[in-house]
Amino acid sequence: MKIFIIKSHDGSLLGKDLCWIDGANANLLFSAPHRDIALNQLIELNAKDINLRAQIIQCDADKEGRPALLTDATVIASNAAPDTVQVSAA
Repeated sequence: MKIFIIKSHDGSLLGKDLCWIDGANANLLFSAPHRDIALNQLIELNAKDINLRAQIIQCDADKEGRPALLTDATVIASNAAPDTVQVSAA
């Protein structure tokens, strides 16, 4: 199953409490089952901070629905070609 998380330009990830965290604990991460839900959250974050540069990352979910293999997903996303990374221009 694929889920979507939000990563900022400095590598931190969005938590469930809408604060930026390092992503060490997958239980605390914001995740959405659909890209449009993550995009809506990203738009709300951009409305509060117009200088925010964040992107939506698609990753696999484990059996509990938490993001799995976060380090691999973020490395792949940062090394991928621009047309394969889902980036928001908001």
